[in-house]
Amino acid sequence: MSVNDVSGPLDRYLSILEVVVASKQGLSLSDLARILDLPKPTAHRLVSALCGAKALEVEDEGLKIYRMGSRMARMLKLGRDESELTNYFQMVCNELVEEFDETCYVVKLAPKSAHTVAVSVTEHGYRMHVGEGALMPMHAAASAKILLAYQDDDARRRYLEGPLEKITPFTMTNVRQVISELNQAKKDGYATCVGEIDPSTKAYAVPIMSPEGVFFSVGVTGPQFRLDKQSPAYWIGHLQVAAEKLERIISMPELKAIANPGNRRAA
Repeated sequence: MSVNDVSGPLDRYLSILEVVVASKQGLSLSDLARILDLPKPTAHRLVSALCGAKALEVEDEGLKIYRMGSRMARMLKLGRDESELTNYFQMVCNELVEEFDETCYVVKLAPKSAHTVAVSVTEHGYRMHVGEGALMPMHAAASAKILLAYQDDDARRRYLEGPLEKITPFTMTNVRQVISELNQAKKDGYATCVGEIDPSTKAYAVPIMSPEGVFFSVGVTGPQFRLDKQSPAYWIGHLQVAAEKLERIISMPELKAIANPGNRRAA
């Protein structure tokens, strides 16, 4: 198959996306066919494929008004951040949301805290503690606990310094117990948060490894009743695949200096 054989259909897909993204009110099938000078059956076949890929979505089932889909919206968001590394993190979060249909995020370990650097939110939405730039409680959040699990003893004590907040009845506030959980998390290769920040939510997180240490983690969170419909192995397995992909990305020479701050030593 030559390039010319595929450029026509691909060009029509892209043209539909361009027109829909340019429209603020959304467009009907008739609008799209008229604007792009396409037969209605052809336009219908193309928009159906784009809806299946979540590049488009139908807002009004009766009138069939087509708008930009969630996947397309997340793709467009990738170019808004000046940080190449953040864009890669966002890309992988977007991919996880397509698989999980739950909120996914990457968290960075900073000198005094841990915070999200990329977040992709599920379409159906839910009241979550995870937002862009959100600080993650070091003793409660799965993403922060797995980061601490791979730090040395001095670093752990520093991050867990001071009284630990009892966020919910399930939040652990005894430092020795938290450290015991960190040790288990390092052994298991993942951490959990079960009702420790929000009594109704659950989270899993795994580390993103690098030769210099562990400074990022990737996680998923959602209502407990939904996450419990799948086994822990399902969530952890997909998160580990995503972490491995990010490990390959951050090992690229041009990203190493950004992804691996040299002021912290791994355990």
